[in-house]
Amino acid sequence: MLRLEGKTALITGGGGGIGAVTAKTYAREGAAVVVVDIDEQAGKSVAAEIKQAGGEAEYFHADLAQPADIEAMIDYARTTYGKLDILHNNAIALAWGRVGELDLEGWRHTIDVGLTAYWYATKVSLPTMMAQGSGVIVNTGSVSALAADYGIAAYNVVKAGVINLTRVTAIEYARRGIRCNAVCPGPIGTPAMLAAENERPAQFGPVKDAIPMGRFGDPQEIANVALFLASDESSFITGAYFVADGGLNAHTHLPGFGNADW
Repeated sequence: MLRLEGKTALITGGGGGIGAVTAKTYAREGAAVVVVDIDEQAGKSVAAEIKQAGGEAEYFHADLAQPADIEAMIDYARTTYGKLDILHNNAIALAWGRVGELDLEGWRHTIDVGLTAYWYATKVSLPTMMAQGSGVIVNTGSVSALAADYGIAAYNVVKAGVINLTRVTAIEYARRGIRCNAVCPGPIGTPAMLAAENERPAQFGPVKDAIPMGRFGDPQEIANVALFLASDESSFITGAYFVADGGLNAHTHLPGFGNADW
């Protein structure tokens, strides 16, 4: 039996990277998927690939900085499929810079898309899920929620907020049949990451070397965690976050006292 058979899922940022692979994985496991992305060409392409593979999917254009677009995407999923079983908040906007370098517009946009939109999509989804007596919310966090990085201050703050939004949603709605968990990827070899690595190998080589497994994760490896959290296999798990980072977060990052290359 397919793990998401008969389910309806909506994933934001579903047009590329981890989101695209996760959308395809949900569909492969039987879910009807609403692929939400601001990039119309990318989002439509993912939905088309799913359909060509025999799955069910529709694309919906949304700018997650706009509350009306969030309301519209949830309404679209509900009216198109009659329900909403899985909400996967995955989209992100990124303003580069240290705390003292960020401008207010970049800070606000990162917060709006990467945190406020997660809360608002959750809020708008809850009435449908409560009426059903069931629902699953999966949030995309990051290892950057658990420790600080140089140069991406707004992203660090957003992802830390996502973790606690996950927890509070979980405890407040657990007795209404709704679960909420997060997946926290480390550096993942998305097309954008691999392109950046090819352009600036001297910068990205040390990033890869810092990962105990010595490689970037594959987007499918994150999609597999998201699938577990979206499925009934994780039925007694809520308010948790799952780190998938090749061991990065397990390391103190102090200099080694022996040879790490066995």
